[in-house]
Amino acid sequence: DIWSWAITAAFPDIGKLGSQLNLIVGMPPRLASNDVAGRRDRDVSYHLELSYRYPLTDRIFITPGVLVIIDPEHNDENDTIGVGLLRTQFNF
Repeated sequence: DIWSWAITAAFPDIGKLGSQLNLIVGMPPRLASNDVAGRRDRDVSYHLELSYRYPLTDRIFITPGVLVIIDPEHNDENDTIGVGLLRTQFNF
């Protein structure tokens, strides 16, 4: 059995008309049971993501954000991973 889940939320017009605050919380795919007990994921990873789309003009948006994975590869001995992101969107 492989399990995964996510909860997402988007909040429009926070701070400025046309902006959007985005939040994702979830668990990456996890092997919960298997015919070979040694191949099962014993720990649980969590995926957290937060971003904010900000309109610079009617056609240009910038989206800074952060992505964090707690206990990567479902192993609590692994260090947390954090990644910053910056996206620019041009609409034609």
